[in-house]
Amino acid sequence: MHITLVILLGVSMVAFWVPFTLGFFPRVRIPSVTLELVAGIILGPAVLGWLEPGPVVSIMASIGVAFLLFLAGLELDLHVLKGAPLVRGSLSFILSFVLAFALMVPLGASGLILSPLLVAIALSATSVGILVPVLRDTGHLNTAVGHFTISGASAAEIGTIGLLGVFFAGKDTSAEVSALLLLVVAVLAVLLLAALRYTLHWTPGRRIFDQLDESSAQVRVRFSVMILLAAATLTMQFGFEGILGTFVAGIVVGIVVRGDRFEHTLRTKLKVIGFGLFVPAFFVTSGLRFELSRIAGPAEIGRAALFLVVLIAVRTIPVVLYRPFLTWRECLASGLLQSTNLSFIVVAVTVGTELGRLREINGSALILAGLVSALVLPAVATALLGGAREGIGVGAGLEEVIQDSA
Repeated sequence: MHITLVILLGVSMVAFWVPFTLGFFPRVRIPSVTLELVAGIILGPAVLGWLEPGPVVSIMASIGVAFLLFLAGLELDLHVLKGAPLVRGSLSFILSFVLAFALMVPLGASGLILSPLLVAIALSATSVGILVPVLRDTGHLNTAVGHFTISGASAAEIGTIGLLGVFFAGKDTSAEVSALLLLVVAVLAVLLLAALRYTLHWTPGRRIFDQLDESSAQVRVRFSVMILLAAATLTMQFGFEGILGTFVAGIVVGIVVRGDRFEHTLRTKLKVIGFGLFVPAFFVTSGLRFELSRIAGPAEIGRAALFLVVLIAVRTIPVVLYRPFLTWRECLASGLLQSTNLSFIVVAVTVGTELGRLREINGSALILAGLVSALVLPAVATALLGGAREGIGVGAGLEEVIQDSA
């Protein structure tokens, strides 16, 4: 019991001091989750050996990854995904995945990696949770470049989670069965959406919700957490990883609460629970599990460098599709932002390692590549973008660049 509390205290100290210290350096464009993972590596068995990933912390980390994907789905703005940004963003992700898979196949044939498909999925993802704050802080979230970047990143997030769920649902499940079950999950998600909307529009139920939401019951929060855990449990019963269900649950809850007078309060409370407790536990624990010794030699470091180069290439080359609407400078910045990939890499490494489809050395190399991408690429993209043009929103900015390119 004492050891467990010591480990929990260590994780909570890292979760507090990393963002607090980073707040003294506002010009440093390093996501706090990156430094939380680095702190876990330093304090864990890989370096100092002060903390170890005990069972309680590991459970918190599992809940943390569920919350991370749930909040990602909750924040996904489906209204942004339309028109040219949706079409070209989706095409850019498809091209990214095809490029990644084509580059990984020779590595699989040579025996360097066990599953080219798994690594390709990991490398074609984007950390939406990292790039959104960067775009917001630089004033580009509501510009054309922000619109295209978010659309491409959102398509990548949905696509990679779906691919991971279909092809890596479990050791004894085929891709065909997984695809069919995924369709069943989609149908259930639609039914869940309809049921939740009916519940919120049912006058007696809505009145009780409103009354209890102001009390210690916090009924909307408890309801959302119940949906999160139910979705994770249901998808695991179908043979999928729970992350697929939590992401879908986040999208469903986000649609249901949009426009509700308690929407902002609910989103805030869920972020407090997720980012205040469970999500940092996931990243710190991932750092504690990181085996630095496996990438100590030149060959291992070269492997991580190879993954980083592929990561940047497969997410940057396809942004040429944005060229009719963005300048080359904006296209490059968008590509670098979409190359920022840490959260999903950690998730994919966790899934691949548990299924025996990923060697630990490759998992460590992938995480190292993701760390470097999160540390370096947002800062480079910010320098390329500079300040946003004032007075231009998403619609106006997009319309203007379309007229300029005509």
